[in-house]
Amino acid sequence: MAPLSGRYIAWRSPPAARRLRHAFTLVELLSVIAISGILIALGALSISRSLQKAQDLRCLERLRSLGSGIRLYSQDNEANFPRSIHTGGEWGISIVPYLGYSGNLSEDESLALFNTAFRCPAHKSTNAYVWSYGINVFFELGSGDGYEGKPATWHKLINIERPGKTILLGELKGSSGLDHFMCHQWASTSTAKSAVAWDRHAKKSNYLFVDGHVEALPVEATFNPGAGLNLWNPSLAR
Repeated sequence: MAPLSGRYIAWRSPPAARRLRHAFTLVELLSVIAISGILIALGALSISRSLQKAQDLRCLERLRSLGSGIRLYSQDNEANFPRSIHTGGEWGISIVPYLGYSGNLSEDESLALFNTAFRCPAHKSTNAYVWSYGINVFFELGSGDGYEGKPATWHKLINIERPGKTILLGELKGSSGLDHFMCHQWASTSTAKSAVAWDRHAKKSNYLFVDGHVEALPVEATFNPGAGLNLWNPSLAR
């Protein structure tokens, strides 16, 4: 028998295989288009969730950084918390030197700092300087204010009996320009929701506690008078 090398062997499809060849039907094309659309939608949803998760993590990290700044400020100021606009201060400005910034900043540098340190990535606002984070006003209340737990005051970090249960910073709702929560005036969970950005992170808001840890919680897990729950008032936080 002659060797096979050098010969051209033509391959012919068997009759059965030839009979199976056919063009796509309209139903098949529509099915492919529908499946492709579903896959694209699922991919877009996955990307959206990933972006949201990244924003959530960046927000939590910014709160941790602010907590470190407040603690360092307190160490240099006889254990006192920085004051908010409520008592003539501005806690964010007070802790800027403890966030790694010093010297005079230009307008552009100031805005960049504000958006990096004091704005949650998920907080959309057309105003240039709007705080995402507000400090708990209980830390600066005095004899002229009305609040549960009076006459005790909590101006100093060392006065907080349960730092792991007491909220220091929360996420502000809206664009009022305030830098604090008037939480001593809240009467119900719905009142708290008017001040807290309760839906910024999938029906939750991020919080920094006095001990430095952060949590994402629904508002009703921080303030619910009917259930005897109040993580804002240092005398009631449990």
